[in-house]
Amino acid sequence: MSKSPTFRKAPAIVVIATLFLVLSCGGGGAGSAPPPASGNGQVALFISDNISFYKQVITNISGVRLVNSGTGNVCTVMDSPVTLDIANLTNSAHYVGLASCLAGRYNRIDIDFRKSVRLMDQLDAVSACSYASYLDGGQQRSLSCDPATDMCTASIRGSAPDGSVLVQEGQYNDLGIDFDLKQFTVTDFGNAACAVAMTLSTISAADMNQSGRAHGATGSIQGLDTAADTFQMVTSSASFTVNYSGILPSLQPNLDTLLFTAQTSSFPVSVLTGDIDLVTGTIAASRIYVNVAGTVSAIQSVPTWSFTLTAQTGKALAGSHKPPAEVQGAFIDGAWVQVKFDGYDDMAAEYLAAAIEVLPAGTVLEY
Repeated sequence: MSKSPTFRKAPAIVVIATLFLVLSCGGGGAGSAPPPASGNGQVALFISDNISFYKQVITNISGVRLVNSGTGNVCTVMDSPVTLDIANLTNSAHYVGLASCLAGRYNRIDIDFRKSVRLMDQLDAVSACSYASYLDGGQQRSLSCDPATDMCTASIRGSAPDGSVLVQEGQYNDLGIDFDLKQFTVTDFGNAACAVAMTLSTISAADMNQSGRAHGATGSIQGLDTAADTFQMVTSSASFTVNYSGILPSLQPNLDTLLFTAQTSSFPVSVLTGDIDLVTGTIAASRIYVNVAGTVSAIQSVPTWSFTLTAQTGKALAGSHKPPAEVQGAFIDGAWVQVKFDGYDDMAAEYLAAAIEVLPAGTVLEY
């Protein structure tokens, strides 16, 4: 049950991003241990990235499947489209969902995504581009695309010596798919012929975890308890108990107030942590963002740094983009933006922006 917010204090930092899909296979959903002898394993899908030259790489991913072309077995790991700025996932792995897969070997991974991709360089110049090809194991491969739907499929091998992916019954089996932005090749940036060649490879989740990447998840907030510093975060496939008692007020000021607004206004929240415990369904948060997309107006710079954000729901929020807030793109009145808020200034009655991304009108990012 929600309680009235108490007040806390502090500023913001943003995560920036290489791209992984981490498939953590095992039994049971979040909050339960893998069931013995079920014949299945659960696959937890994460998306991540490393560092990139580009500020924005706006991509729509609509499906991920494990395939055994010999037996015909197919496990759909993801089938709901998500729009991501891959560059926002630097040094983090973002949870997308869970799926139950038949135990056994799969000899390829199919990934569906929209051919169109939007890039923003370090000078805030933008370009509408298209994925043209991809590298898999050092080999250049053509994309299979449907011109009617603008959707493409890339198929890559697993990380085992024989190129397979093994889902073991009753165990957690980890796999990472690396969309390495550092090795993306872009030609004709800024022109209609702009083309992007991706680099795709597999990497074990153990290697990814050892590299120190944070884990993250996005969902709706329910049951905010400001006395206990907890809430339930509900995603498309699981519910997690989030404990944010470890976030100091000096880091995120008046966090309770921000979370109360997210709950009452149905704004999604993104939580960062050292690890998402799928067995207990718990997250110990190290940073929390409230994501709001909409139209910006009344922008002021020094000394007030204020703006008004009118969300898709029609709710207007008074915000501050005072540095160190990161602003990407032409931040002008009338622009469509997505803002990551990470605190609240009770003196100015303004929500504090950690990052502001100027996006094509109507675009809403998962993260």
